[in-house]
Amino acid sequence: MPVLSWKKEKLLVDYDLFLDHKLVGDIRNKPFSGTSYVEIAGKKYFFETEGLRLRTITVINMQNRKQIGSIGFNMMRTKAKIELFGKSYIWKLNIFYTRWTISDRSNQPIIYSKKYRGDSFQVSDHTDEILVLCGIVAMVKIRQFGT
Repeated sequence: MPVLSWKKEKLLVDYDLFLDHKLVGDIRNKPFSGTSYVEIAGKKYFFETEGLRLRTITVINMQNRKQIGSIGFNMMRTKAKIELFGKSYIWKLNIFYTRWTISDRSNQPIIYSKKYRGDSFQVSDHTDEILVLCGIVAMVKIRQFGT
């Protein structure tokens, strides 16, 4: 199974994305604005945080400038509902704020994160990359805004 991993650039709030150790994209965070630009394999997405306390993130496809989804956090920011293309998913953090999962409507985990020499995430070949990016951006925002 491929492993998507990300590594924070030194002294910056940006991250490089790797698929099986090969650079495939990046996450560029705008400090103090709550926005992130993500590029992976030539596709570009924009994540815009609404509100000062990280309640909702809007997901926009930059190719056509259309909203394709949203991420809505609970009060403790340990759980979020991801809406993408009319489908719902649940993103959950573990008790130590180090690992997360994304589950489908039947509560079956479809994406597992793991800690191994930084942050990495096992994905199956049929997993939609934007869903994985939503999980990563959710974790990046939790770390950026603090818990």
